[in-house]
Amino acid sequence: MRCTYHLLTGLILTSFIIAQPKISGRLGIGYSSPDYKTFAESPFPKKGTFENMMVNFSFDYQFYPNARVGYSQWISFTSDNYEGEDFSRSFNYRAVVIETYFFPRRKLEINFTLGPMINSGSISLATKQTISAWDSLMVEFNNSGIEVSTADEMTTKFFGITSSIGARYYIKPYLAIETKIGFIENYYLKDKWKFQDKDIKGPDIDIEDFPLFTFGLVYGW
Repeated sequence: MRCTYHLLTGLILTSFIIAQPKISGRLGIGYSSPDYKTFAESPFPKKGTFENMMVNFSFDYQFYPNARVGYSQWISFTSDNYEGEDFSRSFNYRAVVIETYFFPRRKLEINFTLGPMINSGSISLATKQTISAWDSLMVEFNNSGIEVSTADEMTTKFFGITSSIGARYYIKPYLAIETKIGFIENYYLKDKWKFQDKDIKGPDIDIEDFPLFTFGLVYGW
């Protein structure tokens, strides 16, 4: 009788795992703690808790019974004004990830994620009447002799690595809630910014190594 019970339990768990969706999408929010160092007039406006909030979305494909490959992106965005002009800064963290997982309980999944990243950042000023705000911002970042002619943005790209551990609870075989905790290791250099096809210096910020917490909804098909 005990063997029969174990056999039935195994079949139920196996059928649940097999029923996991091959393709799934995730939408959530995240929280991190990078150090956006301030300048004379704080080009990075302070938004309190919301300054560290990020939007996260991802897609993955199950290519093996306990492994997935996918794409994940975190977006950090803030807008305000600088010297009377509309100001915004954004950082996009993009990763191609490999994820392995197992089921300690029937509806509870524990997963581990690792992947390389190609990230980008931008700072823009939508100048309406004068370009003096751009001139001031360039001086803030220790740039000289940069000609500014119109509203534009300065951009940068840098590499990184991300790793996390997560817990996913399946409400339905195709619907789950998930939380992850991990880190992002960035190789950011303030000397690697571009503005109107010129190499310039960017802000002195500390995003080399910071923890990351995310919570989201997963839907599969």
